[in-house]
Amino acid sequence: MKINYKIILFVIFLLTFGFRLYIAFTNPTFSSDDSYFNLRVTNHIIENKSPLLYDELSYSGRNLIYPQFFNYFLALFSFIPGYEKIIPALLISSIILIVYLICNKITNNKTASLFSAFLSAFIPIEIKTNINQISVYSLLIPIILLMILCLLNLDNRKYFNLFIILTFLSPLIHPISFLFSLSLIFYLLLINTESIHITRAKKEVIIFSFFTILLINFFLYREALIRYGTDILWQNIPGSLFDSYFKFNIVEVLYLLGIIPLIFGVMGVYTGLFKKKDPDILLLSSFMLSTLLLTALKLINLQVGVLFLSLPLLIASSKTLSNLYYYFSITKFAKYKKHFNFVLFVLIIIFSLIPSFLITTSLPNYELEKDRFTWIKENTEPNSVVLAPYEMGNILTYYSERKNVVDNNFLLAPNIDERLSDTELVYKGGFEVKALELVEKYKIDYIYVSPEILSRYDLVKIPYVDDSNCFEPVAENVYKVKC
Repeated sequence: MKINYKIILFVIFLLTFGFRLYIAFTNPTFSSDDSYFNLRVTNHIIENKSPLLYDELSYSGRNLIYPQFFNYFLALFSFIPGYEKIIPALLISSIILIVYLICNKITNNKTASLFSAFLSAFIPIEIKTNINQISVYSLLIPIILLMILCLLNLDNRKYFNLFIILTFLSPLIHPISFLFSLSLIFYLLLINTESIHITRAKKEVIIFSFFTILLINFFLYREALIRYGTDILWQNIPGSLFDSYFKFNIVEVLYLLGIIPLIFGVMGVYTGLFKKKDPDILLLSSFMLSTLLLTALKLINLQVGVLFLSLPLLIASSKTLSNLYYYFSITKFAKYKKHFNFVLFVLIIIFSLIPSFLITTSLPNYELEKDRFTWIKENTEPNSVVLAPYEMGNILTYYSERKNVVDNNFLLAPNIDERLSDTELVYKGGFEVKALELVEKYKIDYIYVSPEILSRYDLVKIPYVDDSNCFEPVAENVYKVKC
């Protein structure tokens, strides 16, 4: 019986898309603070037909540097009910189709490509980063994969034109696009080192792509570059948070990468680099090298590094599978191919699908914050300033429509280290006089205190609020400043 790979691939796509929609619509809130920032930017574009360049709520008012192509793209679908959950899920589900095309190009083996596509549906780190979230990576990941596919098919005029278009689009989505351009330079170096010939046209396109992405990023972030100089590379991340952004746990990294793509991917890279000098594997290896370098230099955080490391490993795993299938075909083990496929399918379920599902059950839930911040919107003055932890700053501004003191958009944020330190001092309690000084400093009208905040500082309650004439509980977890 002949296998219809297209139908199987389409079924995998539909099941993945359905799984993501189910998780998204069974959760009344999004699972990340960044989602609410993207939702606010998108809503601003829908209402004003212009980008959000000055955010009057973030840090009680600040300039904003943020490429907003992703938000414009989302805004195009605002006529669809629930578009903010449907479109990101649809975009990230498309990687199944793109991964299949890439793997089929480099292996010419549909079975191996199909298994790799199935693996791409359940990458634990990707699930953690994108599911039930309005994440820019839901668009950026398919774009980067499409650029890899185009590079593998540059002799085709359609792919050549698409690559040029995506070169201009990618830096308008996210500055991490620089990772891809850096990988192209590594690719040229590896190609020359191994004395592998590529066409002059391909070299010129790669160099053009590198400088185009670099220049567009320079133009977009020129204000921040003038202000921070070379320190912009570290994105103005506060010193108190710097180590946590790059905290390394080998067990967690292996879990998020997935055991199967890691093992098969490393084997594919090893074979392609040291045995066959495969130019396709060199391209994937270049992507891995640039990711590892930027992560080691702490230019991208560990979670993003693991995410972009998982993609080339996943694609390289198709090479290993293709080699195994070839080995089956020339040996007496050919009759065990079906058994191998069954075992591989079961292993994917155990080491990829189940971990991915477990991640969805532990996603953050912001129902409490939604209720409290909505109450603040309905019961406070429009120009009020509300103190909440930085990791809830965007949720606060979205639901309450009130000014925050701090959030996680650190670039161009005023006195970020000082603000984080002062926020911690207010929550830790201690001396009421000091707290009142900080309240006056930031013109704070309300303080949000959740169980998670108290737990972070090992407190049952903030000591000075109950016995003070200056702080009045006006709702559960919400205190009004009276002095």
